[in-house]
Amino acid sequence: MFRTLNRTKFGLSKATIPKPSRQVQRFASQFNRHQQYSNPRRRNWTNTLLLSFAGLSITGLGLWWIYWPHHTFSSSVAKLLRKGLWAESEKGKFDYQTALKFYLEALELAESENLDNISDELTGIQLKIGEMYERLHMNNEALMTYSEIAAAYLDALTTPGRVASHSRPHIVQKDLRVVVKIVELNSSNPHASKMLLMTHFLIAQDEVSKRSAYVSDMIKSEKFGVYEEIESGKPKIANVEDSKIALKEDEKSHIPKNREAWEPFRDELFNARDLYVAICMSTGDLAGAVRAKIATTEWMLNADCEPGEILMSQTNLGSIMYLQAEEYEVKEYYNIKAKTSQQEIDEAKSNKEKCLELSSQCYESVLKFAKSLPSNLRREGNVEESIALSTYGLGVIYLQIGKLDEAKNLLRESRLRAKGSGFNDLVVEAERELAKLTKEVEKLEKSDSHDELDRMQKLLLASENQPAIELDIQLAKNR
Repeated sequence: MFRTLNRTKFGLSKATIPKPSRQVQRFASQFNRHQQYSNPRRRNWTNTLLLSFAGLSITGLGLWWIYWPHHTFSSSVAKLLRKGLWAESEKGKFDYQTALKFYLEALELAESENLDNISDELTGIQLKIGEMYERLHMNNEALMTYSEIAAAYLDALTTPGRVASHSRPHIVQKDLRVVVKIVELNSSNPHASKMLLMTHFLIAQDEVSKRSAYVSDMIKSEKFGVYEEIESGKPKIANVEDSKIALKEDEKSHIPKNREAWEPFRDELFNARDLYVAICMSTGDLAGAVRAKIATTEWMLNADCEPGEILMSQTNLGSIMYLQAEEYEVKEYYNIKAKTSQQEIDEAKSNKEKCLELSSQCYESVLKFAKSLPSNLRREGNVEESIALSTYGLGVIYLQIGKLDEAKNLLRESRLRAKGSGFNDLVVEAERELAKLTKEVEKLEKSDSHDELDRMQKLLLASENQPAIELDIQLAKNR
């Protein structure tokens, strides 16, 4: 679901390490062909030697980028690290226990040399130690190692003057990656993971706010909601009347793009927020999930994310809104059964209807937005899946409110789109909902009532079980 922490030899991400090897090889190949077919009668040996030296230098540069870890360790630390790399490699027969021993010795020696605890050098060694613990299935030890790194980053980022301004974006990027890794390993404690994510992505958001007044205004309202949650110790109940559903037809025109304000940690921040939304849902905090997802989708537009990523985020928002509608429906049912005040019953019913309406708006905006994309973009995986899911979601909503003809057409269309894009899980879900629809039609034919919505409400009051219409959430797998 979420990207894992990408690591190379000593902790630098793939995104931070230049990859000139293909260009180097292409240049070297062209240079060799030039040497092979050049006219020997006009050869200038001085130029030949210079060109040969240049070719070897470029080839050597490519090999250096590939094989050298780009860290300024002392010779003693570097020797231990090389032993660790050898032990964990195929040549060392994947001896992770021995590699761990060398990395621990290297860390102890590096610390004795007073390396900065947030430097790429020291944290790189710690990341290798955490990786070895994971490979040895020592997850608790790995979690402690990653937590130590995150604590060092947090302390540095919140201490005035500790990190130079030009280095802060890089430290924020590394911090978010480590935090996501911690949460993935600490799945047994979702509440602690939720607070950890919140603490660290608020720092990242503050960093973005410093770069753009427009972005700062967008972030403030969501930030205040998070602070209220922290102070109260419980999730804030979303006011669906005030919910802002992004990605409207004219959204591209009134939300300016400012990708630079979010770099280099744009993807890491949105991954962390997606993970936060998933935890909110798993702990029953749908209001928090809705609030966070609305903000994330709006921010993704400003951050100039790929259309497929934005559409999938909006689709997920519609699905979360639908789940919140179901939650209000259950509340309405139990209020009626418990004979609470009419005001409480009406409030639950009103919120349910508003959530369904907002969910529909999310799905419809995805379909309208997708139509505005060039045909080549509409064929991309995330875009096709978003269209199929939104079509399916609308079909389920129409089935819920009794618009059976519209529901049938939409569910059939979603099944067809899902088959075309290889989205087999959705094919199964669409067929299941179509089977439900067939049963509802059969019941209607035997019933004297032609008002399907009224019939569903009567069933709700008479039954001991809430309605079983479901909507499976498909969280974005790629961001």
